[in-house]
Amino acid sequence: MNNKDRKAWLRIVEAFLAILIIFGAVLVILARQDPKADIGEGVYERQRQILEIISKNDSLRSEVIAGDNSKVNVAISTMIPPSWNFATNICNLDNICPNPGSYENKDVYATEVVITSTLTQYSPKKLRFFVWSK
Repeated sequence: MNNKDRKAWLRIVEAFLAILIIFGAVLVILARQDPKADIGEGVYERQRQILEIISKNDSLRSEVIAGDNSKVNVAISTMIPPSWNFATNICNLDNICPNPGSYENKDVYATEVVITSTLTQYSPKKLRFFVWSK
């Protein structure tokens, strides 16, 4: 092996070691970061359960049809974990139910249910349910 071949092999080994060092540093940095758990699916599942309870309760259905969400909010506040904040919005089927506030740097989860009627009146409404962490 001549001197040029030896230098070429040294350059290849140096490049390989540099790549390994960089890759190792990236792995160490990624391992030290706090993994943010994706709680979205659990939140949506809990929201669906709460909305199902509301849609099966005759008095809460009447409140939604009347457009009054105060009693609905009281019922929801007893069913959600204490680490969550929430808001509700009631609107007609053909309208878009906007988020009742703006929450910067928060993950807001929204789910809705359609309440079509009570025993005495037919006036379909959408109940939109927003949840975010405190």
